[in-house]
Amino acid sequence: MGNALVRLNLISCFCFCLLIQSCGGDPFWLPRAHKITIQQGNLLTERQLNEVNVGMNRAAVRALLGSPVTDTPFHDNRWEYVYTRVPAGSAVEARRVIIFFENELVTEIDSNASDTSGELPEHRNWWETLFPPARRSSL
Repeated sequence: MGNALVRLNLISCFCFCLLIQSCGGDPFWLPRAHKITIQQGNLLTERQLNEVNVGMNRAAVRALLGSPVTDTPFHDNRWEYVYTRVPAGSAVEARRVIIFFENELVTEIDSNASDTSGELPEHRNWWETLFPPARRSSL
């Protein structure tokens, strides 16, 4: 009788612990799916952008920076280079460079490199606050 009562108590404690744990949300010790960094667009460096000057022709800009993300007949006088990067668990990093042309020559270069883009998500896991993703200096 005593041995059966001990087993019943152990089983009850085990079931109670499982029940409580299932209500706990997202325990840190469970394995998680791998979150990858997603990059889209043209990754442009400061060096590349500094080489683009007013007066360059379209072919030279394309050779230096590559094809623009948007090149439409509706905006024939400008090329847009857009780059977004989403490190797992952090803010979306969005950069944009617009190059304006007139008579096939660069007349203006507009960039948001000095602006801060993106917001951190509201819910962050404890390990993400210990090891924040490094911000890269692009655009």
